[in-house]
Amino acid sequence: MQTSDMKTKKLKTLIKIIAFALVAAVLLEVLSVTVFTKKNGGTAYRNHFNKTYSYFYEPDNSIQVLGIGNSDLYSGFVPTKLWEDYGYTSQMMGSPHQTPLQSYYYLKDIFQKQSPEVVIIELDMLYNSTVDEAPEPEKNKLDVMFNYLDTDDFQAVIFNKLSIFTFHDMWKSIVNRDFDMRTPNSHGYKYFSAFKEVDVKPYMFKTDKVESVHENRLHQLDMMIDLCKQKGCEFFFVEMPTMTSWNYERHNAAVQLAEKYGVDFVDLNLLTDEMGLDLEISFRDDGNHLNYAGACTVTEYMGKYLRDNYNLENRANNPDYDYWNDSIAKFRKEMKKEDKRRADEQAEE
Repeated sequence: MQTSDMKTKKLKTLIKIIAFALVAAVLLEVLSVTVFTKKNGGTAYRNHFNKTYSYFYEPDNSIQVLGIGNSDLYSGFVPTKLWEDYGYTSQMMGSPHQTPLQSYYYLKDIFQKQSPEVVIIELDMLYNSTVDEAPEPEKNKLDVMFNYLDTDDFQAVIFNKLSIFTFHDMWKSIVNRDFDMRTPNSHGYKYFSAFKEVDVKPYMFKTDKVESVHENRLHQLDMMIDLCKQKGCEFFFVEMPTMTSWNYERHNAAVQLAEKYGVDFVDLNLLTDEMGLDLEISFRDDGNHLNYAGACTVTEYMGKYLRDNYNLENRANNPDYDYWNDSIAKFRKEMKKEDKRRADEQAEE
């Protein structure tokens, strides 16, 4: 009898745990689609994703060029510069340590509102994130599960499905009034004007070696490309200038991928002289992320590449896109405010 009572008690406890988990899951889902949405949380407050989701404020189907990648991309491509020089509308969708899986989710999101003609895929993200390796035979299922929980892929899945985990701390921005440059006027670009002088050393030593890409990353890249093809947009690969996270072995791997998909690969690390990019003064750090001047140089070159290789309409004289000129004027004011904020911070140090 006691054994039966114990079983009943355990069953009731299990039911309570399952019920609690279900209620918690429903609550998280409700908050994710109401309060902590990608539009509200992603664009209205200071966080790592506010520029990524700024496309929510763009008119539907207005973006011609979409860039997808990690921080190298959002630090190295200036959509307002592209508009001023070529009349092309663009959006950069990047975030720190962005993975191909996260990029895939971003693409799915933006394709609901936009129909870009060209997608620029920055390949540095193939190498800069943790991946769950194949489980060793002696590992138990629990170890495998915890290994996966520690990967960037798991975080990408959770952040995509439950945006509350991405924007749960947005109340801090409300309290502190710390809004940063959250408006859509940067169109995904992260502005930083100052430079850190870099001791330039050769880093693109020519070799036949190839640095392999994890099979999970290759599969996720396939997913991205299949999605682009389904949506009927063209795409090509690019690598932004970065002295700390790129080399010729990775260049060779990117060339092989470009050949596999039959697309171009533009490695800007091999074009610095052609672009006129002064590596000593074009970064905001030790050679990983470009500053504003360096990004403008890269954007000017990429604009020429887009003009010469894709049939994009110059919309500069189209009155339907006059809001881009207003956006640039606002962005310049934000640039001045950001410069002042950083100067004040340095003065306090």
